Amino acid sequence: MEENHVIGKINAPIVFEHLIQAATEAEREAANALPSIDLDLHQVQYLQTISEGWAYPLTGFMNEMQLLESMNMKTVTDAHGKRHLLSVPITQYVSDDEKKALEGKPAVALKCSAIAGDKVLAVMHKPTFYENRKEEICTRTFGTFSAKHPKAETIMAQGNWLISSESTRFFERITYNDGMDKYRFTPREIVEQIAARGADAVYGFQVRNPLHNGHVLLLKDTREQLIKQGYKNPILLLHPLGGWCKDDDVPLDTRMYQHQALIDDGTLPAEHIILAVWPSPMYYGGPTEVLWHASSRVGCGLTHFITGRDPAGVKHPEIADRDLYDPWHGQKLLVHQKSMLNGVEVLPFKVAAYNKVNQRMEFFGGPGCNKDDFDFISGSRMRAMAKNNEPLPPGFMSQGGWEVLGNYYRNL
Repeated sequence: MEENHVIGKINAPIVFEHLIQAATEAEREAANALPSIDLDLHQVQYLQTISEGWAYPLTGFMNEMQLLESMNMKTVTDAHGKRHLLSVPITQYVSDDEKKALEGKPAVALKCSAIAGDKVLAVMHKPTFYENRKEEICTRTFGTFSAKHPKAETIMAQGNWLISSESTRFFERITYNDGMDKYRFTPREIVEQIAARGADAVYGFQVRNPLHNGHVLLLKDTREQLIKQGYKNPILLLHPLGGWCKDDDVPLDTRMYQHQALIDDGTLPAEHIILAVWPSPMYYGGPTEVLWHASSRVGCGLTHFITGRDPAGVKHPEIADRDLYDPWHGQKLLVHQKSMLNGVEVLPFKVAAYNKVNQRMEFFGGPGCNKDDFDFISGSRMRAMAKNNEPLPPGFMSQGGWEVLGNYYRNL
């Protein structure tokens, strides 16, 4: 293993450590007596990204200055004055009545009755409040104030105030008991798995959709290219989004079962993969969110990050049949900003499509490419095929993966 490729040396300045420390009996007793906020499932996912270290350098929900910096500069400055790429708002809201009840209190407990009952997950010490400027947050993050934008809709439903604190004490590792907790690793745990595998390169892939053989082609080709560069044991971190997403996206459990099916049937080689859930909610923020996709993973041992076409896009909320963002701007921006990724290399990739003549997924474009030979099979078309019990074209997706996905679509 070459010295300059050893995991932990490339990214040693930032290995994202979790902030969780088990509470003592006395701390529990004191926390249970505090006024509390009951987080919904959407907001507890933000608490998870902070407590596990994904939102470094945040140590609690954003205060007003951190939010301002993030919205306007796409960075957050740490306690030592160093700026880190952090392009999305990570805040906690309260209503007018909650603000009135909590203002002046020395501490506030955070709970989530939906997954943890009455258990205190964290305590915010010396809380402060500032205005939840929803229009400004939406326009600067999404480029639109339309409430038809899926994430803007959730922000518009929030309370009028945001709460931050001088410090936050995290008591509990957040679990959901949904069958997916076995895939939820902290950055440090991923670093440990990388070391155990003896990897000298780790290429991360952010995905919120099921995987077809075009993705498989991309992931295998990436490994081959890294080996050609001199790496001996490149490992893939297959890291699907595990937080909130809009209703018509395929849910986490189905995606994870589908990914696992591809590993189980050998479509993806198990010895070269770490399959893990990334806990962040989706923003549908285009280029702004693509920066978050990469920066949040810098401290879990990555050496390379794959970025492609439209990884955080959404249709225009007001204009039919139009994308809200240019599908390639996220990739271009991330390549431009790679100097802020602590040495992680950005790997742009081409689009793969189904070649009807060769009956397999191939990279689209380049010399000799005949556009008429290719078929771009959409999610809506797969849904229709599943409902009609139609088989997918041979070579598009492994049978095991399609059985998982087809069962989901048929039961919608």
